Amino acid sequence: MKSNHTPSICHVCKENCGILIQDHGGDIHITGNPRHPISRGFVCLRGKNYGEIYASPHRLRQPLLKKRSSWTEISYEDALSILAYRLDRCRQNHGPQSVVFYKGESLKHQEISQYMSHLAHGFGTPNYITVGSLCHFAMTLGFRLTCGGMPAPDYARIKTAIIWGANPAVALARSAGALKKSLKAGTKLIVIDPSTTNTAKLADYHLSITPGSDGFLALAFIKFAIENRHIASSQALSNGWDDLKKLVSGIPLTDLLKPTGIEENRFWEAASLIFDNLPGWIQTGSGLELQPNGVQTVRAIASLLTILDPEAVTAPMASLLAPLPGMDRYPVMADPIGKIERPLFTANLGQGQGMYLPRAILDDVPYPVRAMLVVGGNPLLTFPNTQTYRRAFEKLDFMAVFDLFMTPTAQMADLVFPAASFLENLELIDYGRMGQPHLGLIRPVASSGMGWPTWKFLFRLAGALGLGNLLPWEDNRDALMHRLSVSGITLDDLLNSPSATVEYQPEKTRKGAWNTPDGKVHYYSRSVEATGNPALPTPDSFRLPYGPDDEFPFWLSTGDRVPCYQHSQFRQSPTCKATMPEPLLDIHTDAASRLGIGDGDRVRLSTRDGSIELCVRLTPEVRPDCLRMTHGWVEANVNEITGLQHLDPLSGFPWMRALPARVDRKTDR
Repeated sequence: MKSNHTPSICHVCKENCGILIQDHGGDIHITGNPRHPISRGFVCLRGKNYGEIYASPHRLRQPLLKKRSSWTEISYEDALSILAYRLDRCRQNHGPQSVVFYKGESLKHQEISQYMSHLAHGFGTPNYITVGSLCHFAMTLGFRLTCGGMPAPDYARIKTAIIWGANPAVALARSAGALKKSLKAGTKLIVIDPSTTNTAKLADYHLSITPGSDGFLALAFIKFAIENRHIASSQALSNGWDDLKKLVSGIPLTDLLKPTGIEENRFWEAASLIFDNLPGWIQTGSGLELQPNGVQTVRAIASLLTILDPEAVTAPMASLLAPLPGMDRYPVMADPIGKIERPLFTANLGQGQGMYLPRAILDDVPYPVRAMLVVGGNPLLTFPNTQTYRRAFEKLDFMAVFDLFMTPTAQMADLVFPAASFLENLELIDYGRMGQPHLGLIRPVASSGMGWPTWKFLFRLAGALGLGNLLPWEDNRDALMHRLSVSGITLDDLLNSPSATVEYQPEKTRKGAWNTPDGKVHYYSRSVEATGNPALPTPDSFRLPYGPDDEFPFWLSTGDRVPCYQHSQFRQSPTCKATMPEPLLDIHTDAASRLGIGDGDRVRLSTRDGSIELCVRLTPEVRPDCLRMTHGWVEANVNEITGLQHLDPLSGFPWMRALPARVDRKTDR
């Protein structure tokens, strides 16, 4: 019976902490690896308890084929043949663009996601779509358009950290540890968030901003910098500085602060602290991007960042890995879904925008979509306006799902494949995207026999589709050796490393220039202007379509982060489920008292798109005009009451934060 500690990398979230795994005859114990160069022994609640996911009795164990609304177990070979046949038939009858390859969050592939997009494009479809249609990529787009990318924190250099619409103490706990260490060394902390989060409790200043008004505050800080600290930008390194300066000089500070709800004296105190302690760094959260003003808000914040730290490095470290075979020989493809409506998103991210998927399925716009392969995703629960996606999935000719569990999305499929957990996968992790020159290895340390590793599923599917030349390996070890062949690092180096990582020498980044095509900061974006949107992030571009009123008097945030769950995942972990066994709506104690609502009462939560029922939790941490809840619950799916109207004009992201809402006490118990 094995009981030795095997070093590997956690794949629960993008932090990718180093872990040590013990397999006691199928009983998996996970602890942090103190020799990991970045996480240094840290592992979160979810990572510690991933063994419960691995051993869950609810995991899928055999491929399932739906026949007359009931499931029949079939062999892997039969399932693979059916999948390849149905995808190919759809390609023959309706064109390759009629097939969508969707990658979600739950299997978390970094390296393996390259395999999937490669297979999709080799198949001929432009419609490789991911959870990036509503997560992180609008932030990426806003920073990329402005200064070329999102800088990683350089805690050895920065003197002020601004956490804006994020709660790393819960969502990115390992990063929060590094932040706390920096605070002890004297770094100042400003937190901008409507809620008094765990991170806000650490701050020198917590600015409890009115939801949806963040862009106004960013311009206020820029105005302060220009008019009170006489900060200027080099014209040689910027495009549109004079335009930005003219914009903020023409708006009184009181007009910029009024929408934010932040008192002027408190703003002055926070701004003075920031600009007395430069350079500064800003971490933004997904709350900023899931609004109709998301990208323009992020562009304003990115513009502020370039003022706080003119030497920030926004270029990710260059990939060390050899390209996959055939990447230069993709067939000519149609435009991806969403290109007509949101061309900057599809061009910059290289994928379709999933918010336009229902139109393609239901209305054949811009063309029909008839089949869909979902790998490690649950869009029926995590995408907005659940009822619309349900109708769309019902209309598909064929849908297949590859996942660990029978999710709500999998229940709608015609064919379901069981997936192996990350404890059973072999995969590379490149920390260069986080500004850390390390390559890591997730290694298979257990075998439940309950599913195929994702690489095996994709390799075998490529062969069944006649595309084996794209992924020509029998085993992922051979694929990784190919990928590593130009890096100077071998697979054995990674396998023999006690940290499951190897440090590499990154290419030197250009100093004094930004990671944009011309090396300049683009305060004024001609790319944005070409789409018919304001070239500068202006106050008009920050205004929401509507706000709270007498009927819907609260601001609702639908994506609160909790330590025990990762979006819709980990409900199958008994330890995590015990931490928060049911969905809860957070409401301020005073607001609840005014409405006659007590702690634990059952209420109806409503927006203009519908209602759900759940219990409330009274807390002083939210503003009296705000409501807050987590998503990912089957029992109270908040996306039943979010909509597909008012998509962000640049990214196509949906409106899931700062939503007008109401809450009513249920009288029937």
